[in-house]
Amino acid sequence: MSEGARIEVLGSGREVGRAAIAVWGPSGKAVLLDYGVNFDEEDRPVFPGHIRPRDLEAVVLTHSHLDHVGAAPMLYASVRPKLVATPLTLDVSRLLLLDMIKLNGPYLPFDEQVVDMMLEAAETVTYSDSIDIGDFHLGFVYNGHIPGSFGVLVEVDGKRILYTSDMNTIETKLMGPASFNGLSADVVIVESTYSTYTHPNRRDTEERFYKSVREVVESGGVVLVPAFSVSRSQEIMALLAERDFEYPVWVDGMSRKVAELYLEHSRCLREPALLKRAISMQNLVRGWGDRRRAMKEAGVIISSAGTLKGGPSLYYLKKLGGDPSNAVFLVSFQPPGTPGRRLVEEGVFEDGGEPLKARLEWFDFSSHTDGRGVIEALKQIKGVEKVVLVHGEYEGQELLASKIREKLGVEVYIPENGESIPV
Repeated sequence: MSEGARIEVLGSGREVGRAAIAVWGPSGKAVLLDYGVNFDEEDRPVFPGHIRPRDLEAVVLTHSHLDHVGAAPMLYASVRPKLVATPLTLDVSRLLLLDMIKLNGPYLPFDEQVVDMMLEAAETVTYSDSIDIGDFHLGFVYNGHIPGSFGVLVEVDGKRILYTSDMNTIETKLMGPASFNGLSADVVIVESTYSTYTHPNRRDTEERFYKSVREVVESGGVVLVPAFSVSRSQEIMALLAERDFEYPVWVDGMSRKVAELYLEHSRCLREPALLKRAISMQNLVRGWGDRRRAMKEAGVIISSAGTLKGGPSLYYLKKLGGDPSNAVFLVSFQPPGTPGRRLVEEGVFEDGGEPLKARLEWFDFSSHTDGRGVIEALKQIKGVEKVVLVHGEYEGQELLASKIREKLGVEVYIPENGESIPV
């Protein structure tokens, strides 16, 4: 007997990250929207709730961040459900998954061979494509988050469910803004990472960042920019190239490989020529000799990891942080428990508690929309009856939910992990 369609939240319920949303059809099969990981304080992976791979019609990966793709290979050790993503998401995901295996291999229930088995099951799609599979019709919507990302419109059992995934409603150097004009959906599953926060104007942030960089380098200092390898590093590279920044810029870690993949899939970029220019102007760190050279001259070093949790950025911090003529400019959110968060709150290095003497600033270059952007996006969508808030902290979600109810007059759910919502 059919129970009708329902949404099951396996991850990202009242938490940021670990995204995993199962949409079940009346025949008892599901489409899984993302299957990501978070990491605990000891840097061990934390997986979403279990789902049987044989119950899946398809796994849809909305973008390449590990909190959306990091657990997906678990589903391919035996059964091989169809995998759906953009070509760019698949290429960058492989890079990140193999790196995660190097760092966390003993804690993972899969290896490189399983990752390749997963990718062999892939069907690639682009924006405005649609596919039919089992009970489901799937459409793919531009969501402005990072290159290659999309939202998913799921039609099942006479209902339309829009999963925005992570989204951004403003223009950045890499992406245009998300737009849901003309879409209709009965249910919208929407991220709420910045439920109660309003981002500053992006152009103002860019100008403040560039002015601050020039102040440091024109005085002979080095600016360390710890940045995520996926999207954030390339955003900073493009910003500096756009302004014809004449001082040396060094790019360390995985960021350059990701930038090259972005250019291979240039249709996913707002302005491919700008990133191409950045790559041609800037220097790739190829070894320890380049790292020493980068620190000897006034300029900028863009390096993973964005939260100073491993990667070359921690090495640079220890070398540059004791000199007040240098600077550390953070351009990513610093989660609690990370070295970057400790640096901001206490002004000390993670290792040994050494005080930071270099100039320290944080700049909001988020690729997530804020609470105001969530409401504006929902206003664009026709026919919404229910809103499901995921990928956020509960206290902020409650406040955002009350605003959505007041402004749009719709039901709002804030599910816990493991909870199901009938469609």
